Amino acid sequence: MKEKNFQQTVGFSVKDTLALYWLYATQTKAKYSVEIHQEFENEFPGRKVGYEYVARIAKRLEAEGALSSRQEHKKILYSITELGRKRLTRYNELYYGRFHEIVLVLDRFYYELTRNGEKPPKPAHPLPEEFRSYFSKLISVKDAVRYLALKLSQTRSSFYMAEVGQQLEDLFGWCPSNGYLYQIAWELEEKGYLVGSWPDEKRTVRNLRSTDEGASFYKTIAMNLQERITTIRRYLHYMLKFFTDLKVEQL
Repeated sequence: MKEKNFQQTVGFSVKDTLALYWLYATQTKAKYSVEIHQEFENEFPGRKVGYEYVARIAKRLEAEGALSSRQEHKKILYSITELGRKRLTRYNELYYGRFHEIVLVLDRFYYELTRNGEKPPKPAHPLPEEFRSYFSKLISVKDAVRYLALKLSQTRSSFYMAEVGQQLEDLFGWCPSNGYLYQIAWELEEKGYLVGSWPDEKRTVRNLRSTDEGASFYKTIAMNLQERITTIRRYLHYMLKFFTDLKVEQL
């Protein structure tokens, strides 16, 4: 599976992120393009950009009125304008809360999958409704549900999907719709990863149990989910730090 790029992962292209960084970094001090080039790569490891591209973004921001420039020692220094400050404030209002809430959920998934670092606290509240659509674009919702369903199948003689939904809420502060949970359960049964049965004629609760194929598939799903969440979490921690620093600068 091809890894998603930076824009697909966090909703920002490198161009957008670099433009924001120009505005952030020039709030208190005028900067040269070469300074921004080095600082950006230090702040966002793995996001390689060329110096010429950094300089081109500065010229675009200047044309839009978000940066102003002056020449000093044959080099051009850029400073943020009032329009640029308003743009920074608007982005901060739009994205800080989103990244903060989503990182809380990702940190819980990351610990569950790797046991690395300090265990995050239990969810104080579920992921706010307005951030759920964005969160679902970042991770594989299907893999998250399959992971927990197959994990339960390894530790219990039988379980039902409502328990999967409850554990997703209790452990991570997030859960997809009930309809989606049962859709995944049906797919897992169809492919032989789970076996289901009705305990009575009412057919209100379907008991599920593991298969050998499911036990093997569980390892694959856990590995795929860990790789994906590790990547997303790393990017979003960079973005959260960026917006956290921005809030401090604006105080």
